[in-house]
Amino acid sequence: MTKATTTPPNHQWVETSDGSRTLFSEAFQEACHSTSGAREETQLHYIKGCCIEDKLSAGNLSILEVGFGLGIGFVETYETLKSHQKKWSFLSLELDRDLLEWFRLENLEHPFLKHLTWTPCGSFSLLEADNELVSLRILCGDARTTLAEYAKLSGVNWNAIYQDAFSPKRNPILWTQEWFELLKNHSRPDVTLSTYSASTSIRKSLVAAGWVLHKGEKFGPKRTSTRATLQGTSDPDILLHLERSPVLALTDESIKSMLKA
Repeated sequence: MTKATTTPPNHQWVETSDGSRTLFSEAFQEACHSTSGAREETQLHYIKGCCIEDKLSAGNLSILEVGFGLGIGFVETYETLKSHQKKWSFLSLELDRDLLEWFRLENLEHPFLKHLTWTPCGSFSLLEADNELVSLRILCGDARTTLAEYAKLSGVNWNAIYQDAFSPKRNPILWTQEWFELLKNHSRPDVTLSTYSASTSIRKSLVAAGWVLHKGEKFGPKRTSTRATLQGTSDPDILLHLERSPVLALTDESIKSMLKA
C-alpha cells in the first residue's frame, strides 16, 4: 500500500512499530490496528489466522472483513494472493463513506483499486471493483443492516472472516451473540473466523452463537487472540475458563441495558 498523501476526515495518522501506519478514529476514539504493527497484525491474525492461501488452493475463497478502515486488510490479502492466479472474493463493511471515498481517491494509480466505483445496492451504496480473478465489494453503512440485506440479495457465503471491528468497548454491536449468529448463518462449513480479541465476553458470545473456539497467536501486548470454526471441538482450556468466569456473553439486549444505564 503506497503511503497516503492526505489524511481522511475525522482521522489522524499513527505510526506503528513495524513501520506501517494506521489511523486513529476520532469518532470511535481508537486506532484501526495495533500500534505494535498494522501490517504484521493483519498478516498474523487474518491472512495466516484464516489460512487464506490454503483456502485459495482448495478453491472458492470468499472473505468477509468486518471493518474496512484504511484498507490494509484487502491490500495485504491482494499482495499475498496476486501470484496465485485463482479466483477469490472480498466483501468488507465500513460505516464511514468519507473514509471510503478518501481510500478510492488515494488509489487511482493502483493496478486493481483504480477501478473502484460507487454503485447503489438496495437501500445502501457499495464501492466495488472486479477483474478476472478478484472481486471486491465494500458495503457502506451500518454493518448490521447492510450485511443482512446484501446477504439476502446476493446469497453470498464466506469461508474466511476477518473480525476486525473496533473493540467491544467502542463498537459492541459488532461483537454480540446475534452478530456472530448472522455471520454463522452465511458461512460455509469450512469457515475460519479470526479476531484479535480474546475477551471472555466475546468468546462466550461466539460459543452461544454456535462457534467452536481455538486459541490464536500472541501479538504485541496481547497474550493471545481467538480463532473460531464451525467444525471440531473447542480447546478444553478455553471452555474451562469460560465455565469458571461470571462474565456474561454480549448480546443485543445487554447492550441496550448498558446504554440505558
